[in-house]
This record gives sequence, structure tokens and C-alpha cells, in this order.
Amino acid sequence: MKFFYVLLAVAALIVGCSEPTERIENKLTPYLQEDLKFMVAETIRSSKDKSVLLDTPYYRVKDFRLFEGAEARIYAAYAEVDFFIYKDIAMHEKRKYRYDVNTRGWDRYKKEWKFGADSLKE
Repeated sequence: MKFFYVLLAVAALIVGCSEPTERIENKLTPYLQEDLKFMVAETIRSSKDKSVLLDTPYYRVKDFRLFEGAEARIYAAYAEVDFFIYKDIAMHEKRKYRYDVNTRGWDRYKKEWKFGADSLKE
């Protein structure tokens, strides 16, 4: 009987520590919006000119993956996002994010500038 309670406690711990997939996804959007706001503000501060920016800067999630099993012990998800802020420059910033299981939050771990316009933009 003691074994049953230990097994039940371990199962409850595992279920309690995992976070629902949709919550992980929902936490990404505000994080990306804050990054976009920061990029726009940084550009305005450095150039002192709003005319270089798109009327509505935006981002596109290019890749989103959820990990399972041993892969998910440290990072439960991955996202690759392209940010488009410039009006007349065919350039965007690619940022990569991962969802840290221990802190239950998204972590940006790489950012780089790429040449090229948004291939999905009309």
C-alpha cells in the first residue's frame, strides 16, 4: 500500500510540473510584442527618424516546435521569429526563442539580421 502512495505522489508531481501546451504558446505572444516594441523604440532613438519604419511593424513566427520526452526536460518548446520594421530596407531581424521548463518562461537566445523582404507580404 505504501508503494501505491509513493507512485501516486510521483504521478501527481509529474503532472503538476508539466505545463499545458496552449499556455506555453500563449506566453510567447506578449514576449514577441514586447520585443517588437523595443526594436521600434531602439530604432527611433538611434535614428531620430520615424520615417524609416513601416507604418505597422510586425513579426512572423516561422517555426514553432514542442519537445517531448527527454528533449523537454530543460526546454519544452522552440520558436523562430522574423521581425520586420523597416520601410525601404529589405532587411529583417531573426530571433530564436526557447521555453525554459524551470522558469516557465520564454528565453531569447539568438538574434541576427538577415537581408531580404518578407516572402509572404503582398
